[in-house]
Amino acid sequence: MIAAVRIRSDTDARQKVARTLDNLGLRRNNQCVVHEDSESIRGMLNVVKDYVAYGEIDEETVEKLEERRGEILENGDTVNLSPPSKGYRSTKKNHGQGGSLGERPDMNELISRMV
Repeated sequence: MIAAVRIRSDTDARQKVARTLDNLGLRRNNQCVVHEDSESIRGMLNVVKDYVAYGEIDEETVEKLEERRGEILENGDTVNLSPPSKGYRSTKKNHGQGGSLGERPDMNELISRMV
């Protein structure tokens, strides 16, 4: 399973980015969506990598999100979350550059701070 959390607004974003965020189901900031990992989802996430944080999550994190939502998550369900405790590192830099955006190996940790 792969989770994506919207961090930045799509104001002044290219139309392709705004449309892709909408197709993923990410319409508001701090909203999380869970999808099965596939090539098409990875392609969509690559388009919006400057607006979201995403990564693979484990079953324990999926259960936390299901508790928050109150029902079992289907492919593409969205969950509204709180901003992370202790905040984001930077909302303008990728994870590898010391920020919060893009693909990250510690996605479970970010979501646990937001639940």
